[in-house]
Amino acid sequence: MAADSTGLVGNSNVVLNIQNKKALDLNNTLDTLNINTGVAWTFGTGANCGNLLWHDSRSTDATGETINVYDGSEKNAFGTALTMEAIKLLYIKNTHASLTLEVLGGASADIAICANNSDIIEIPPGGFLLWVCPTAAGIVTTTNKNLKLASKTEGTITYDIVMLGLD
Repeated sequence: MAADSTGLVGNSNVVLNIQNKKALDLNNTLDTLNINTGVAWTFGTGANCGNLLWHDSRSTDATGETINVYDGSEKNAFGTALTMEAIKLLYIKNTHASLTLEVLGGASADIAICANNSDIIEIPPGGFLLWVCPTAAGIVTTTNKNLKLASKTEGTITYDIVMLGLD
């Protein structure tokens, strides 16, 4: 699909504000960690740019499902077929209360964000994965175009997914 949006702007941020305290005899020791990092996205095809956004709330079971980001079988919010040529952002949140979501690991032509097709990322209940590649090229998805998702055990699992990329 030709990019059908005419303006894509946004931010993907990670904020970590964590304090670790230890009470000592006469005082307290405090280890404070503050990390605030992210990418400001704009419309286009360069670094920190994208022209295609796809998102959904889905469910699958232990058999799993494979999302092909390039073949046009998925539709974006405007109803246009998804033919993502490169991925720059992947966000997956496991919304299930007790089941673990497996991402990647065995689909033929998996998206190349792991070292090989047998690598599996496990997202525990309530957990999420945020992967960002803000380079101009992103990760090419014309050949390695599949994203496999499955419940680690029997049962239907629910999850939210967002992908930003290039058409």
